[in-house]
Amino acid sequence: MKASLSALLVLICASLSPASAQGQAYEGLTLYQPNSSQTAYLLNMDGSVYHSWTGPNKPGLSVYLLPDGDLMRTLRTGTGPGGTGGAVERVSWDGTVEWHFDYNQPNQYLQHHDIEPLPNGNILMVAWDYRPSAVAVAEGRDPSTISGGQILSDSVLEIRPTGPNSGQIVWAWYAFDHLVQDFSSAANNFGVVGDHPELIDVNFPPGGGGGGSNGTDWLHINSVDYNAELDQIIVSSHNTSEFWVIDHSTTTAEAAGHSGGDSGRGGDLLYRWGNPQAYDQGGAADQVLFGQHDAQWIADGLPGAGDILVFNNGLNAPGPSSSSVDQIAPPINASGTYSYTPGSAYGPQNPSWQYEAAVPTDFYSQNISGCERLPNGNTLVCSGAQAWMFEVTDAGQIVWEHFNTFGGGGGGGGGGASMNVFRARRHRLALAADVYQLSVSAGGTQNFSLTSPVSLGYYLLLGTASGTTPGTASGSFVIPLNVDAYLLHTLLSPNGAPLAGSFGVLTPSGTNGIATASFSLPPAFNPSLVGLTLHHAFVTIDVASGNMNFVSNAVPLALLP
Repeated sequence: MKASLSALLVLICASLSPASAQGQAYEGLTLYQPNSSQTAYLLNMDGSVYHSWTGPNKPGLSVYLLPDGDLMRTLRTGTGPGGTGGAVERVSWDGTVEWHFDYNQPNQYLQHHDIEPLPNGNILMVAWDYRPSAVAVAEGRDPSTISGGQILSDSVLEIRPTGPNSGQIVWAWYAFDHLVQDFSSAANNFGVVGDHPELIDVNFPPGGGGGGSNGTDWLHINSVDYNAELDQIIVSSHNTSEFWVIDHSTTTAEAAGHSGGDSGRGGDLLYRWGNPQAYDQGGAADQVLFGQHDAQWIADGLPGAGDILVFNNGLNAPGPSSSSVDQIAPPINASGTYSYTPGSAYGPQNPSWQYEAAVPTDFYSQNISGCERLPNGNTLVCSGAQAWMFEVTDAGQIVWEHFNTFGGGGGGGGGGASMNVFRARRHRLALAADVYQLSVSAGGTQNFSLTSPVSLGYYLLLGTASGTTPGTASGSFVIPLNVDAYLLHTLLSPNGAPLAGSFGVLTPSGTNGIATASFSLPPAFNPSLVGLTLHHAFVTIDVASGNMNFVSNAVPLALLP
């Protein structure tokens, strides 16, 4: 907790219904950091800066806004191919660095491109895993496709913060543990590539991937996303033009093998899509993705939930240069496994939804870029090489756009333009039109709960204007059943001064404590309050005695992930 409460508060977790109807922009704040800038920006809908964080480095490459209002950013501290990072930081609203973790050891490992904050407070990190030429050749790699004396393979690591400048790897997956090859029968992993779609051909793509003086950038994984319900991870491999799904329920030992975890398949690929040539189940005509970025599951509660959304860059695709945003319905079963017919490519054959510009060549980003499904059904698109962020409806109508005007010295993320943007995300504001209902059940010790709507995001507080103040950790107080309880909010401004007000009245009825109340946010509540600290307490109510037990905490105001 960042500051003490001035009065006892009770958490009511209320949700935000979308403020924008389909065909209109989804109101909120847009987060991004230009690839060549040391500053991350949170923009209003009109493009003005609502808030910003300036750090010591350019990004490497993603930034995230956490539910408590902190910024989780990557830092470019190392040297390497496009997307090079090296460190991760958690930064408070006022710019204080709360956690810093370096993952940068020359010729051994290096964080790059993307991270993913997890529900348990850990983060997933994409990192290069350096393998000397001799090791790669022993695993079946064609030595003529190795530059710089080593292969830059890829790994996905789960990091648990352990101190202000430390972290522990608590789970790890390495691509080099899941190989197949048909180049050398004298080397490891020899087999029929087409018989093993669960494995990665160590000699694909032809030519070996991106060469450089510091090694061959083989796979170039550029994004990572996590599905908590499935306990699965999705990564995007730029150089194979595919995204892959792997099992996170494994131990690290199981992730290095071919059995274990919920899938029973260890760290082998559960699903792959985009380019069947990568596992010898199709030709050039069957390739659908071309140098894609930002593969992600559409979250529960959003239109298209469960599908996979991806920015399809169109790099080296047939025809005029153009990009698209593709939505794929994966062939997933109730058990969390994926349907597959041996001797064929993974389905589906085509996207279930796709956005392309009316004039396709108007929309093209050969590298970086991203996309995000919004709660009103629109899609936020970041055409990174064009420094162009825009929002489209499912019918393809652009309802909002912004061109980045911030930059720095030199290019970033593999691009040459100083205005390039790796990715953008939209965060929701609370609006006065949002109306909610809450109820208290009868009998025994009860939790306050919301009856409508059901998604989470905005926090309200229930309490009384009088009563004991037990402190900030734990305690109880009494609400007599024959008096009114007021819906309150308490905000702490950046300088710690409290701001308080009443949203409405909740009146317990009878002797069993049943109560229901509707309320709306007052007109005085506006976006200028975003970023202030909102304090709350989780509570239970014993309806017989009227006692409330609680544990306090602090959350940001009106920001949705």
